[in-house]
Amino acid sequence: MFIEKFVTYMFGFGLFVIVISTIIPVFGYFRKRWKGLAIGLLLLPVVCAVLIGAVGAAVFYYHEHSVNVEKKSAMVTVRSTEKNGNEIDTLAWYLKADDECILGSGADYYDVIRLDSLSAGVSVEDRIVVRFDIKNQKVTATDYDQPAEVVDVNWEKVRDYFGK
Repeated sequence: MFIEKFVTYMFGFGLFVIVISTIIPVFGYFRKRWKGLAIGLLLLPVVCAVLIGAVGAAVFYYHEHSVNVEKKSAMVTVRSTEKNGNEIDTLAWYLKADDECILGSGADYYDVIRLDSLSAGVSVEDRIVVRFDIKNQKVTATDYDQPAEVVDVNWEKVRDYFGK
């Protein structure tokens, strides 16, 4: 979803920069006539590339920063492994108190569903199940009924989430 928006905005911004940057050769023509026009036309693609690259980098770093802020706001972080052919991938699940889960680098978002109103547990996509023992401050997590590693728990957010 982010990639489609990013490409759309960058395409629109690229067209805007190209249209606006035609001022460079026009300004060059008024200052030095044909020589200024030629220099302006040679500078046009360089200026466009620099501006588009700068805005693209700024958008990329903004997205990375916002994903990192969301990851830090997680009430629990679970790490699991997934066999992918001959490779084993490590997945990080960031479960947030606003019923949202971020997988890995922030490209995938899932819903966090409370198991029931009596127990302190949540699940993500019927895959990740996390159960909390708030009184003893213990957490157990499973990935497809296989044990998963609990990396970090913010007990204050967990207590607020379960209303205790």
